[in-house]
Parts: sequence; C-alpha cells; structure tokens
Amino acid sequence: MRRRDVVPFLGVLLFLAPQTPAQEASAGPPPVLSFTMEELKPGSAAAHEKSVAGFFAVFDKTQAGARRIGLVPVSGDTNHVVYLEGYPSFADVEAQDRKQEEALAANPAWAAELERLVSTGGPLHATQRTALAVYREDLSYRPHKMEEVAKARYFQVTTLRVKVGRTPDYVAYVKQLNAAREKAQISDVHTAVYQVVTGAPLSTFYSISTNRSLSEWDDFGKAMAARNKATDEALGGDTVVRQRAQMAEQIYTTISSTLYSVNRALSRPTAEFAALDPGFWSPKVPGKALATKKDEKK
Repeated sequence: MRRRDVVPFLGVLLFLAPQTPAQEASAGPPPVLSFTMEELKPGSAAAHEKSVAGFFAVFDKTQAGARRIGLVPVSGDTNHVVYLEGYPSFADVEAQDRKQEEALAANPAWAAELERLVSTGGPLHATQRTALAVYREDLSYRPHKMEEVAKARYFQVTTLRVKVGRTPDYVAYVKQLNAAREKAQISDVHTAVYQVVTGAPLSTFYSISTNRSLSEWDDFGKAMAARNKATDEALGGDTVVRQRAQMAEQIYTTISSTLYSVNRALSRPTAEFAALDPGFWSPKVPGKALATKKDEKK
C-alpha cells in the first residue's frame, strides 16, 4: 500500500458540545480534541465496563463530566480503550472540569461515590494518559459532518510522529497531496488532522477515520489503483511521486494505525448527537416498553 493510502477513509471527529439537532448534524471537526487512552490489565474488560457505567451514573447526576465516545480495538493491542472528547475551545475544557468540581463539592454523597469508583476502578488499569490536540483545517481534506459520524461503527486512529524540526515539511507535504486530490476530484477520501499540543510529543499528529461498515474498506481498495493514478498525475507524474516518497522517509519517525469499534457501553454522547442515529445510540428495550404500556393502562 502506498504511503498516501496508509490512512484510508480518514473521517471527522466528534463534536460533543451541546448544540441543536440541526447544528449537530452539520457540524464539522471540533477545534479541540481530548484523546484518552487506557491500557487495561488482561481479563478486566468486563469489570471495566461495569466501572464505567458507575462513573456515567454519577456524571448524569451532576449534569457534568465526560461527553465522550468509547472505542475498543479490533486490531492492535486488544487490552486498551480509547475515548474521544471534542470541545469548542480550551476554555470549555476548563469550564467542564469546574462544573464537575462544583457539583461534587455541593453533594458529598456524589463525591463519595466517585471516590469509591476511582478506588475500585483504578486497579483495572495498567496505564492511563490523555493528550490534547487542535484541529488542523489546513491539513484536512473534505471532513465528514456529524450526521455521518454519528452513524459510524468503526474508527481508525492513525498516529503520525514527525521528526524534530520537520513539521513545516510535513505541512507542505500534506498540502501538496490535498491540492492534488482536489485537482483529481478525489471524493472517497475524508481527512481530519489534529496536532498534539500537550500530553504527547509535540510533533505528533492524529487522524481519525469513521466507517459505517468494514465493507467500505473493500470498496476503497477496489478503487485504489484508479485513485492513485489520478492523484499521481495531479501531483506531476512519477518523478514527483518518487521525490515525495524520499521526502516522506525524511519527515516521519513512525506511523501507526489501529482499528477500533464503537462501544456503546463506554460512550456518553450528547442527546443531540445520539438523536442523529437513535436506533443505535438509544435502542428501545421491548420489555421496558411493554411494562410502560401496562402502567399507562392501569
């Protein structure tokens, strides 16, 4: 696979800040992304899900806390989970933390329950770390809107680490590629690129893909030869492509990619986001619905 196709189906991240349904559907990538990775001890996945449910119950009471999408690995290290949280600004990150702290301070029972969950859930983890990154619109290509992202079932997280001092070269490299894609009218690539500002090496860039089904990968692969040919021609031909391949070796330290599936039990999206695909995010429970109807008759 050629380097420019290392990250197929790059999509858009989740804008989890409260909006109206219409705004949510048309929203693009959030300006700030919190990227949290938790490495679980082998065999603790089920206990971890129960622990997360307890945290979410407390967050629901406080009307604060994480609004996030939880991802579990399909490929790569199967003993970790990833959480994505989007914010309009860094000030909103601070405001959410403050709201949570104030709510817990006002209710000692909630604070005690959260402390208990931390003490019991902590031993399930081997490591926990969070990075904050900012959206790079200039490096992204035709990012999807939230209406598409809410219906995604798979995310592919690609981490690109650039050599120290080579970030300007990386920026130029990607901009040249995206210009060629536009010229060739490539329509099946959708990229959202984020640059880390804290929590990981500063020369780290994240790309997140979203897919409704892995059959989209099959379709993407079938069209790869034609897409590569059109992009190569738009770039300027084989000579330019070879020069870019040599440049890539000088720019990147590592490129790694992991496929994840969306885990509803580990997710806590906004009501507006869930409303974009209620059949998945808010499934009806037949038994509960039946009980409700009986109660109404009584």
